[in-house]
Amino acid sequence: MAILPPFLIVLDTSALLAGETRQWQEITRLGECFVPEAGLEAIQMLCDRASEPEIESKAREFMRFFETSGWQTTNAIAEHPSLQPAAGHALSQRARLALEVLQNAYGLAHRRSESLVILVANDQPLLQRLLGLNRSNLCGIPLTALVQWSRTQRRPATVNHHLQLMRSTTPVTSEITQSQEASGPHSLPLKQNTSRQKAARQISAHQRSTSSPSASAPARSLAPRPNARASSSPHRIRRSFRFSSFLANLITLAVLVLVGGALWRFIHPASFNQFWQQLPFVAR
Repeated sequence: MAILPPFLIVLDTSALLAGETRQWQEITRLGECFVPEAGLEAIQMLCDRASEPEIESKAREFMRFFETSGWQTTNAIAEHPSLQPAAGHALSQRARLALEVLQNAYGLAHRRSESLVILVANDQPLLQRLLGLNRSNLCGIPLTALVQWSRTQRRPATVNHHLQLMRSTTPVTSEITQSQEASGPHSLPLKQNTSRQKAARQISAHQRSTSSPSASAPARSLAPRPNARASSSPHRIRRSFRFSSFLANLITLAVLVLVGGALWRFIHPASFNQFWQQLPFVAR
């Protein structure tokens, strides 16, 4: 499982009619947002048939937002023993809508078991009934808690509780520290899996037990020895370079002496001859 599971937010009509465009935009950043098909149909009907002008205005505001919001509708209905209407009792329109919202939230949690489904409703009996479904990846919170979460980045206690339930009921390869869980949705790199650490230690111990001095000796003997010639080659290069430099300087000096002597003989032949006669190697 990932550091944090995806959040799937299902909004009841009671939450939608209590919100406003700015809040809906903030909520979008928390995860995927869903409206049950039955709930969306009820909002559409309120656009023209609401008993109060304020409700009608709020319904129209949401429908304008919904068209470009990227929010989705859901009809992922799944059956549960506690989500069956009582035999012989006709449900009111409001009760039937609440039942379908619960069925959609439960069905979405069943289909997306790796995600945490969060039902947002301002109907307290609806949230209480949700607790009876006993599903670790399904919880409910009021709209005010969701808005505060979106603004402060601190998850509600109910959400943190169900995240812990998901970790305890799902094979987990990593864990989140309690300090990260209290700080919000941001998290740091996970601790290493203890089972992998144990396996690595066992492999390392096995390698040490199978190794011996006799086995390691050939490995040392096969290691290439430093080449004495290769190591001495830089010294030879330096010596040959010094000799070449000395020879070049000597030749340059000889050329300068010859050129200077020729000029001296040409300009002052008398003094040059006198000097030449005084040299010890000149035959007399």
